[in-house]
Amino acid sequence: MTPQHVIAHMHYQLYRHGWGVVLGLALLGGAIGWHFGGVVQTRTQVAELRAQALAQRQRLVQKPNQDELAAKRLLAFHAGLPASTGAMEAIDAIHRAAAANGVKLANGEYRLARDGGARLLRYQITLPARASYPQLRAWIGEVMNAVPSAALDEISFRRDDVGSDSVEARVRMTLFLRAS
Repeated sequence: MTPQHVIAHMHYQLYRHGWGVVLGLALLGGAIGWHFGGVVQTRTQVAELRAQALAQRQRLVQKPNQDELAAKRLLAFHAGLPASTGAMEAIDAIHRAAAANGVKLANGEYRLARDGGARLLRYQITLPARASYPQLRAWIGEVMNAVPSAALDEISFRRDDVGSDSVEARVRMTLFLRAS
């Protein structure tokens, strides 16, 4: 059948049945197009979303308990701290860093405190220091890098004279240790 035969046949059907049939066929064609273009695609999307929701539910079921996870992290933190016997090594590192940066340390105050849980020891160190401001900063930075279990609690500076390069500092740090 050639395209001219198809067009002639459609003209014949139009004259035979009228515009109502043509309108009905057009609506039927539109409904078929809408079905395959919209409904089938929507069903496919709904099936994909249901599969994603099911996978997410399964992941949530398998997700570890947050309290257990926090407890494991705390144990790992405590395990990463140096033992209480490592306090002298840390203090030696602090004094070596001071000597390397030209910081003069006077007699310090050292105090050991045990937390309530008895798993953590706090070794509080207060050191009077004397040097230039850049030397003090370099010393503190080197201590924080060399002794990761140390925390800088307080630092105060005092200069005797405005024109003086030397600064007196009072440095208080805490060294966290694992109880043996």
